[in-house]
Order: sequence, then structure tokens, then C-alpha cells
Amino acid sequence: MQTDVRALNSVDYVLDLTVPAEDLQPQITAALKRQRAQMNLKGFRPGKVPMNVVRKMVGPQVAVEVAEQAIGEAYRTAVVEPGEIEPLGQPRLVELDFDAEVEGAPLKATVQFGVRPEFGLADLDGVPVTRLVREFSDEDVDADLQRRRDLAATEEDAPEGTAIGPDHIAVIDIQPVDEDGEPTGPKQNAAQIVMANPDLRAEMKEVLTGLTTGDETAVELAPLEPGDDGEMAPVEGADPDRYRLTVVDVLERAVPEVDADFIKSQTNGESESLDDLKVQIREDLERSWNARARQAMEQRMVEEFVLAHRDVVPVPETLTEAALDAMLEETKQKAQGQLPPTFEVDAWRDQNRQQAEDQVRWLLVKDRLVEDEGIEVTNEDFEAEFATLASDGADLDLVKQYFTAQPQLMEQMGDQLLNRRIFGALEGRFTIVDKTREDLEREAAERRKAQEDAPVELTPDFSDEADADDALADDASADEPAESE
Repeated sequence: MQTDVRALNSVDYVLDLTVPAEDLQPQITAALKRQRAQMNLKGFRPGKVPMNVVRKMVGPQVAVEVAEQAIGEAYRTAVVEPGEIEPLGQPRLVELDFDAEVEGAPLKATVQFGVRPEFGLADLDGVPVTRLVREFSDEDVDADLQRRRDLAATEEDAPEGTAIGPDHIAVIDIQPVDEDGEPTGPKQNAAQIVMANPDLRAEMKEVLTGLTTGDETAVELAPLEPGDDGEMAPVEGADPDRYRLTVVDVLERAVPEVDADFIKSQTNGESESLDDLKVQIREDLERSWNARARQAMEQRMVEEFVLAHRDVVPVPETLTEAALDAMLEETKQKAQGQLPPTFEVDAWRDQNRQQAEDQVRWLLVKDRLVEDEGIEVTNEDFEAEFATLASDGADLDLVKQYFTAQPQLMEQMGDQLLNRRIFGALEGRFTIVDKTREDLEREAAERRKAQEDAPVELTPDFSDEADADDALADDASADEPAESE
């Protein structure tokens, strides 16, 4: 076997290997003999099937398995075991020259792998990241109280022919479909849609209003993501999710009064006071808002952190390809395991390559941040988390026993604690600027005004493609250094 390890660049390496037929054939023969010993074919004694029959039946399959083993062994002996290079991630077979159908064929292969890049973290001192803040008014509290009443409403069948309105519950079958209306996934039967729910998508409310039992309609819902203001916003450029909706029933709702029983149900039996309930509602609103605003801020920090390292942190190609593989598999699962016949995989991979590369880059810079900051999760961190979980009245010892008896839960808790530390360290590298939604709206209006008032820049008007090519050629030659005499 001949092997040669060479660098393509600072993070990408390849292993070229050649296994002559005289080295590979004995391994294939030995593997065929092992297969023969296990074969039980009619007309032959067990383990005594002629080798030419064995080779004809399973020869190519066995040859491929032996070739794969030879490639793996070459990678271990030439790359892993010497220890001079520390591979990052899984290697990728990029070239293979081996004819499994031909007895005595040699094996040639090229395996690509990556290594961790060497880099220092960028200085982000002074780079602003917005944290959205909000104070909740009495009107906000009253609106959430009404939302709770709406959600606690009981229902009964509406009279036949009732059109869906704001005080109804629409019972619908939901069928995911493609652009042509063909089903793309399992149907959800008898989903209850509370029309008064303030979180109900406007698109859903619009298409359902006025329908009656038996009516059918369609709706397109854009995927959502947290925006800069902490609110969920449509993902720009993303394909919408399409659904066919069939109304199977319309229910009338009886909204409960804000009496002692309702207040007790909302406060877990701790109070019958409306003032106490409003205090709890305000705290819940603030807690929910702060969590969403924190999530949006952390997402923006990740984006800025990755962007600051795009030019200084090269990403191994094998890791980018692995990330694309994972993204493609996720896309396939969303399509119920089958991509459309018109789906162009190569074009999709090109379109999503930057995103995949940035995903890997985030993992690399995050690891360096953990190393530079000396971030680790200690036993004290776990104990503090146990105490927090038990603060609502649960027994501390029982909480600890529950988690420690399940390694998977302990691992998840460790990941959460580590991420909390990571984002705490990341926050210290940016300048966090608190802004209200009004601040963002005012800044957006100022930007629009500045764009409207900006002078118009004139651009050349090429009369034909030849003129355009000449102008581009002139620009290119002007940028070239003059030849020395």
C-alpha cells in the first residue's frame, strides 16, 4: 500500500492511497472464504459451495467491503496514528478508482479531511448589539387577562350554518400540501382554532372568518423567526408552508367571569385577589418578554461574532459538506422524507453553502472563546441549578435524585449551563445597547428619511453589451500595476 498525505491549504488535507491488486486480492479471497463458510446453498453441502459460485454471487459486494476497510486502515495508519496531524471531524472520500466487478483490480482513492484552524478572536469592543426592553402598561395586563379568559372558555356546538366569527372555535382538518395542492404530509384532524387568540396568525384568522361547517380553503404561512424587536417575524425569502383547511365543526365559546374561582385557577389556588392576579400577569409578561428579547440578542451576537471572523477563520471543506448533509436531511424530513422530483440538490447546496460554513465557523469560534475565557461547568453550577428548580416548593433531594438518575438529563443540563456561561462571556465582548420598540421605529424612520434625501448617483448607461465589456476591461486594466521599465 502506498500513501501520501498532502495539504491543500491551512485547514484542508488529503490522503492519496494506492493498494496494488496483489495486496488487495488476498484480503478479498479471505473474505470470500469466510462468506463461503457461512453459505447454505441448495445442491451443495454447507460451507462447500464452489469458490467460483461464491465469487459470482457476492464477489462485488465483498470486494467493496474490503476496499472500504483498506481505505479506513490507510487513514488510521497514515493520518491518525502518527499524531502529527489532528483531524477535525469525519474524513470524506472524494475520489475512488476501483472496479469491484473485475477480479484483481487495484484500488486508488483520495480521502479529504480537515484540521482545526489557528486564529485569535477578533476585538469586538465597541460593536453595538441591541437588547430590546419594554415596560408593560395596565392596558397590556388587561389584554392578557382577557386572553386568559378566552383560553379558559368552554365550548358547545354552534347552531347549524353558523359562520365562524371572533367569538367561535373553528374545528378544522389541516392537510400540508405543495404548490399544486397535492398532500405532502399527514393530516391533522379536528384541530381547534380559537379565533379570539391574540397569537393566532392573521393569515389563519382571515381565511377562516365567515366559513361554515363543510367549507374548504387554503392558506400559506411564512416561516417565522425572532426579529430585532423580539417579536416573531417572517423569514425573508423563505418558501411558505402551504395547507388545505377543512371546517368540520364550529363551536360557541362561553367566556368565564373574573370571579374568585377563575382567579384561583390562574394563581394555582394561592389567591382570590384580582390585584394579586394582575401582579402575577405583569411578572409573567415581563419574564416571557425578557426571555424572547434575550434570545433575539443572543442570536444577533452570534451573527456579529461569526461575521467578525469570516475573513480570519477558514472552515475545512469536509465540515462544511457535513453541515450541508445535515441541512439537506432536515429539509428532506420536513418534506416527509421525500424531496420533490424537481429539487436540484447541487443548486441547493450552492445556495446554502455560506450558511453551512457559518454554522461550522460558529462552533470553531465558540470553542476558542471557551478556551480563552476558561469557561467550564462546575459541581457548584449544578447544585445552584438544582436549588433553582426546587425553589417552587419541590424537595431538593428528590430533584437531584431525578436528574442524577438520568445521564441524558444531566448532559442536557450541562449543555444549558455551558451555553449560559458562553453567552455571558460573549455579552462582555460587545457593547449592549438597551432600546425600546419606539427607539427602533424612530431609527428606521430616520434611515428611510436619509435615503429619500440622499443625492441620486448617476451610473453609466451602456448602449450595448460591447460598450459594457469595453468599460469593464478598462476598469480591470486600470487596477493592474504598471510594468517596470
